[in-house]
Amino acid sequence: MQLHRVTVTLALVTSFVLALACGSSLTDFPLAATHQERCGALAQLELIDLRITSAESVPAGEATPAHCAISGVIETEINFELLLPDDWNGRFMMGGGGGFVGSVQNSALNYGVGPGALARRYATVGTDTGHTGTSIDGSWALNNPERQENFAHRAVHLTAEAAKSILRYYYGETEQYSYFVGCSRGGGQGMMASQRYPTDFDGIVAGAPAYDWTGLGAQFIQTQQAIYPDGHLSSPVITPDNLRLLAKAIDAACDAKDGMEDNILADPRSCRFRPDDLPRCSGAEAGSDCVTEVQLAAIEAVYDGPTRNGQPFYFGFPFGGENEGGGWDYWVVDSTRSRERGVPNLHYAFGTELYKYFVFSSPEWDYTTYDFSTWEEDTAATAELLNATDADLGSFRDAGGKIIYWTGWSDLALTAFSTIDYVKRVQAADSSAGDFTRLYLLPGVLHCGGGLGPGQVDWLNAIRTWVEEDVAPGRLVAKKFAGDGTGTVVMSRPACVYPQVATYRGGGDPDSEANFTCENP
Repeated sequence: MQLHRVTVTLALVTSFVLALACGSSLTDFPLAATHQERCGALAQLELIDLRITSAESVPAGEATPAHCAISGVIETEINFELLLPDDWNGRFMMGGGGGFVGSVQNSALNYGVGPGALARRYATVGTDTGHTGTSIDGSWALNNPERQENFAHRAVHLTAEAAKSILRYYYGETEQYSYFVGCSRGGGQGMMASQRYPTDFDGIVAGAPAYDWTGLGAQFIQTQQAIYPDGHLSSPVITPDNLRLLAKAIDAACDAKDGMEDNILADPRSCRFRPDDLPRCSGAEAGSDCVTEVQLAAIEAVYDGPTRNGQPFYFGFPFGGENEGGGWDYWVVDSTRSRERGVPNLHYAFGTELYKYFVFSSPEWDYTTYDFSTWEEDTAATAELLNATDADLGSFRDAGGKIIYWTGWSDLALTAFSTIDYVKRVQAADSSAGDFTRLYLLPGVLHCGGGLGPGQVDWLNAIRTWVEEDVAPGRLVAKKFAGDGTGTVVMSRPACVYPQVATYRGGGDPDSEANFTCENP
């Protein structure tokens, strides 16, 4: 039944495109009209299963070109916004969303270093994926298969098709190339497109991708079972003192191994620190310079990853981000920032919302009592719907697609180990994977950016050059900017193609990428 619904919808959209191409409406909307007249006329179009709610001509701004801003609805509740620059570069780029989305989001407008998609004169679109709410709210999915499927994959696909249809009508020509960029949920959306809809985009950038929802959800639930074992969310087992002690111990053991003492681990896998090395408190009373057995167990749960019947089944987190704002505090333990959003941390938010509203369809589901013994059976249907774990990208490859994956080593939302594992599986399945896939790991970078390391890369140019000029990206430049809004670069490092690691030459400014080489570990 779901497949039939998708087929019918695509047929209707296709009919709409043909009607525009062949119907009398073209005479009412001449290409010789001004951009302002053509933009305004879009709001009057009568479409099947696609309704334009507004079309406004927007004058050029300080950082954006003059463009037509179009809002619309696909089917009943897939909202989108499409921006069509007057001086179009002939290309289309869709931007992904974050978390559970819930509002029209377009990360392509500000992605990495340099101007965003609109400023570069791409036609660009974003969607709310078919529901409204905050990015940490999953209640909209309760017993609603249509919304779940839209969120999983349909909304991005249908929005891309609708946007292309409209821009072809507006400009009177077909886009030369089509791209998708996203981070977090957006990274997972890009991966889903490469697997389910391999001809939608010529080039994809999937940053810190949330692609294995049931696995990462299990990881989140088990960290919370260790940190809030009794469900009392006001008293985490791990304290700020623990985080300071942990970060200090890791730096002392491993920071200098990459040739510099900068609190950044070039490759956390080379660090031989063990949480068991931390000084132990006598008894159960916590201290500022030691950890209790309960605190140690919670720390190990974060690094070790979830287990089922005593066996690990998903990944833990690398070392990094323990005592940085936006790292362990925000995602794993407790912070003012997360409390302002009504949750102790985001592992709790995403883990419990996913399992309540997708897996078990029960708002009363209690994370503290779940033992994961039937996890595989419990999550099978959700995994089939949400997970973008298929390593066979043959159709995407055959369509000429290129995809860049990247993530921060210190990301406490989506572990770098999971992204590495997926790329390795793609490579194992296809000896030509190196011709159309690239992976970059950014040391010291938190979720989608931030952290001690430089995390801003011109991904838009990297994917465009690869697709259009057949120049595969190699060593790129990652930058870190001052927080004062001046645009001053305070640090740059090479972003190296996996498995290479940025290695300091041993001389020169350590904050300049020119003094590093990319070498195999």
